[in-house]
Amino acid sequence: MTRPGIREYGLLLLLAIIWGSSFTFIKIGVHAYSPLVVAAGRLTFAAIVLWCFALMRKSEMPKGRRAWISTFMVALVGNAIPFFLISYGETRVDAGLAAILMSTVPLTTVVLAHFFTHDEKLTAGKVVGVVLGTIGVIVLVGPETLSGLGGEFLFQLAILVAAVGYAISSLVARNLRDQPRIGSTAIILTFASVMLVPFTLIIDQPWTMTWDLKAAVSIMYLGMFPTGIAMFMILHLIAVAGASFLVFNNYLVPAVGVLISFIVLGEVPQPNALIALVIILGGIAASQMRFGRKSASLEPKLAKSDPMAPVLDVPKSEKSKPRQ
Repeated sequence: MTRPGIREYGLLLLLAIIWGSSFTFIKIGVHAYSPLVVAAGRLTFAAIVLWCFALMRKSEMPKGRRAWISTFMVALVGNAIPFFLISYGETRVDAGLAAILMSTVPLTTVVLAHFFTHDEKLTAGKVVGVVLGTIGVIVLVGPETLSGLGGEFLFQLAILVAAVGYAISSLVARNLRDQPRIGSTAIILTFASVMLVPFTLIIDQPWTMTWDLKAAVSIMYLGMFPTGIAMFMILHLIAVAGASFLVFNNYLVPAVGVLISFIVLGEVPQPNALIALVIILGGIAASQMRFGRKSASLEPKLAKSDPMAPVLDVPKSEKSKPRQ
């Protein structure tokens, strides 16, 4: 793992654009179909696309029991459960408050990474980055949005649980840093699809719903980009720059969503949106700064003294160049 460069920052922004665009297409999808159908549909389509891609590239599959357990866990806590919980939560939670609740992902991740990894310890820069990122999201959606906290506790809790799931998933995905990324992505999406499809067929019975071409195309878009390609990019960024860097994407998503609405729908962003974007970008930059970094000679001691490293982290001796 190395310090992120221009390429990694570019990929982080691209991932934010992809995820920021998903809100529009989710709205189109749930207008005709249930949230569960949309979630299962996008995962299934994404799995099909990734399998086609894996076959064309002749990608290898994950190797070893550890890798397969990790793909299953990423599928469960990073895809299937969060997709359902966020859809459920947003039936009663405003988008602005949902953005604030989801912005807890970076905070949760950097704290968990500090205790469960040996090479992503909490630093002053990360603390400043988390604080600035959270402030940026609040500035973007408006402080008055916080007044809605507690009003729909179960629905807000669902989004918070989803956020924790994303954080845990990003750390578990570290175990796949030396695995073929295309093959790993295909397996993850397949597992997630298999988890949701049975519930969708039993509970919602999608065959009874009226066919809607626009909604169906939206689900395919969600599967291709915010799900399939995004998952592949996630594995790449975690392998190269670490989970703590990746999750700052959650601060960029709402800001990018405002920008996309301006480009596509002509909705002029308010001054607070531009201010928020500057604050968020400043927070991401601050998170990568080093303030009084400890000597590299201490790192092996940290690794040896970390009893959870074998669970959420890949030992350095197991690292190798990722195969595509």
